Amino acid sequence: MRAATSRSLRERIQSQLADLKMPGALEALDEILSRIDGGELAGAAAIDALLHAQITLRNNRRLQAAMRSSRLPAVKTVDEFDFTFQPSIKREQIESLHQLGFLERKENVIFLGPPGVGKTHLALRLPGRPRRLPRGGADGGTLGAPAQDAHLSVAVDRG
Repeated sequence: MRAATSRSLRERIQSQLADLKMPGALEALDEILSRIDGGELAGAAAIDALLHAQITLRNNRRLQAAMRSSRLPAVKTVDEFDFTFQPSIKREQIESLHQLGFLERKENVIFLGPPGVGKTHLALRLPGRPRRLPRGGADGGTLGAPAQDAHLSVAVDRG
């Protein structure tokens, strides 16, 4: 772009992106135009980069809104789980679930135990992203485990 036209063209594009309510593309515009000026991007690739920036922002916002509306507890990782607090859980067993082999074998994984033993924490992060939990007892994840049993067990159902 020539310097004399680039400013007015840039401003027009910014205005159009704002009118179209495309904040992701608007945010990425300067960097994309710089890459065009530097010869790194051609026309179609620049349009692709601009649209990709918008779609990425939109998808991230949708995911954030869905997570907020899901009312799931704070998202935690398995690394944050205190295995010393719950010694009945075998770290190796939980880590092996993250390889998702149970999906290939068409098995179900059920976390059983009374409230407060870590079922939700582990279930939310099982494959690295939140999963929908079944409706159950008071904590939403209890699946009928006896209350006097104060430990968490992981059952793998092969049917």
